[in-house]
Amino acid sequence: MKYFLSILLAMAVSVIPLKTYANSNLYQCQVMSDAYIRDSGTLDVERDGPRTGQTFTVIKNTGELIGDVMDVLKNPRVVSSGRGKNAYIVIWEQESADKKGVFVDYLSIEESVKGKKKPFGFFSGRLLMTGFCE
Repeated sequence: MKYFLSILLAMAVSVIPLKTYANSNLYQCQVMSDAYIRDSGTLDVERDGPRTGQTFTVIKNTGELIGDVMDVLKNPRVVSSGRGKNAYIVIWEQESADKKGVFVDYLSIEESVKGKKKPFGFFSGRLLMTGFCE
């Protein structure tokens, strides 16, 4: 049933423009930049990257993501709910295929920024995406 509700919510969100749908239990987010860390340690910002302009939804109380922007991320953990001057933070920990390591993905939404648009950063390995959430 939970899976069905997630699919239903994803379908509803995908047909409703970002600006016209607001819900206090959700963040509606749009990717504004897509970048990778090069071997040299510098940032390579992709012009017209594959994720730029795409949207996704975050369910605030669980940290679940809905949308095709990121790979499937399982078992989100909300480590900060974004109250006061703290950012809303979700992390995902996943074992590597060989089970000898762990991958950590990290989403931070700056809840304390004034106004409706809250900047976010999503980090996954060498990938960095930024944008805003409402």
